[in-house]
Amino acid sequence: MSRNSQAKRKKKIADKKKKRSAELAIKASESLKIATIFLDESGNTGSNIIDENQPIFTLSGCKFTEQEALRLIELTGSRSPKEAHFKQLKRKKSGQDGMVRLMKHSLINKNRVRVELFHKKFMVTTKIVDLLIEHMMHLKGKDLYLNGANIALSNMWFYCLPTFCGEEPVLKMYKSFVKMIKFQTDEFIEQFYFDVEALNDTCSNDSFKSDIDMILSTRSIIQGALGGIEKEALDPSIPALFSQCLNWGDVHPKGFHIIHDDSQTLEKQKALFAQFMDWTQDTIELGYDRRKFNLPLKGKSLKFSSSEEYAQLQVADIIASSLAYWANGVSKGEEDDYFFLELNKLGLDKLTTRNKIWPTLDVTPKSLGAEYDGGINPADSMAHYLMKARESGE
Repeated sequence: MSRNSQAKRKKKIADKKKKRSAELAIKASESLKIATIFLDESGNTGSNIIDENQPIFTLSGCKFTEQEALRLIELTGSRSPKEAHFKQLKRKKSGQDGMVRLMKHSLINKNRVRVELFHKKFMVTTKIVDLLIEHMMHLKGKDLYLNGANIALSNMWFYCLPTFCGEEPVLKMYKSFVKMIKFQTDEFIEQFYFDVEALNDTCSNDSFKSDIDMILSTRSIIQGALGGIEKEALDPSIPALFSQCLNWGDVHPKGFHIIHDDSQTLEKQKALFAQFMDWTQDTIELGYDRRKFNLPLKGKSLKFSSSEEYAQLQVADIIASSLAYWANGVSKGEEDDYFFLELNKLGLDKLTTRNKIWPTLDVTPKSLGAEYDGGINPADSMAHYLMKARESGE
């Protein structure tokens, strides 16, 4: 190796160390601050989660000063700097270009922005596994969360169900599952299991019918399963906000305040989140592998407001909606849409959190990053934590 090459290599290593040191210094500095996080969502259709027109849900959390937010909004070219919205800007190419300018700005980075990304149809698959199969396995003394078995089963079913049973019958079954969870009446319970049974009639793979039978076997425990399920269990805004709190808690262990765009669903859940944010409780670690998390959540307050009041909420709206638009294009294999193609150049996946709900072909503990390394079942321990939080608040 020439002296010149050696010098370049040493400089490269030195630059890398310098960058890493700067990142660690910023992280240490941020950990001492109590920040304010601004949140807005896109694609929320409530408990009607199967919506062909809005297949993706996102929740964007951002950390900007008012001046920074106004600077970003100015990039969009919006004629209404007090109320810049994705829907209006998307209508024209100039607005799309303006949002691309915003999304590619240096302020839009993983230290300032965190986005929850939910593929809503896949979320329904995961809920069938979590709410029905996991409950049945738990009654048998088995932990489906170990080694990511719940994720592996969800991935496998998401791809295999429509492949072996057909898109339409599976979609019908998904919709009846959503109604069963929402209404929890005998009529909708019977309809769900009728639609599951119908999958056997269209299934082209005999060995896969055992998986359909697994879903059918939950019929015997359905009343007990539904007894512990809230009717809002399929609303993605609730787990998305929980995940945002976990992610920002890693950055700001001393706490942070949340200002969320107006949300009737979440306002109804404000008392629940107050219990999760009960700092009088001892810190506990729940879950397994990469999915471990700590309670209480590090949020100090949860406030709801209009985007007219905060420029940061307008930026959060544009980020959330841009990510949803991009993710929808990815899921469809979009090749022609100009706005999607421009967004696709920006590497937006770097802004999403590790808790995104998105199907993959991974089914082994190693590929899922879910190899068992100790831990405790999150469902049981979370229920116990909430019980203690309620008692302390009485």
